[in-house]
Amino acid sequence: MKTLAILAQKGGSGKSTIAVHLAAYARTQNIHPALIDLDPQGSAYDWNQGRAENDPNSPKLDFVRARESDLPREKKKAEDNGVQLLIIDTAPHSNRDAAQAAKLADFVLMPCRPARFDLKALISTADIARLSNTAAAVVINHAQPNSNKADEAKAVIQGQGINVLPPVLHRRAAFESALTGCRAVHEYEPDGKAAQEIAELFACIKQGLKLS
Repeated sequence: MKTLAILAQKGGSGKSTIAVHLAAYARTQNIHPALIDLDPQGSAYDWNQGRAENDPNSPKLDFVRARESDLPREKKKAEDNGVQLLIIDTAPHSNRDAAQAAKLADFVLMPCRPARFDLKALISTADIARLSNTAAAVVINHAQPNSNKADEAKAVIQGQGINVLPPVLHRRAAFESALTGCRAVHEYEPDGKAAQEIAELFACIKQGLKLS
């Protein structure tokens, strides 16, 4: 089993959106996913609760809400249940949760919007990942289409010695529409640009995790 922790010290980075999309897409790739929601808001968990158990297109996924102290036990339980990809959605502004998740992970994904405040907050997130000695990378999220802001943000981040993944997730209506219906974009609009971006991100994560 491989474990992916999604970290961002700033709220509104899109952690939960990315977490549920990667999990839902993993299922289409014949990979058994599970999610742990550490965020007290429980947005990702609520999204999954809105899915039908036996829906062939958008089935409910293996999902638990937990606290930082529960992580080792929940990780062991997932492994025993045959989970191949465990995704941990962490809470913002919580160094302890993020640090524990990073230590237990095989790879840390750090979503970041291409905006000044987000770029400044990224430094503390990257420090947590660095202290855990876990491989980590940033994904630029919620970028404006047809803008050079994502490229500018990548240059700033890489200038800090932080790895940035090639795919960029853009601000697209399909993400909001899919989430409203408790679906992922590849279930809502399989041939759309948002679905393509998630597929590209998943391919990078799969390679980073050495997930077969």
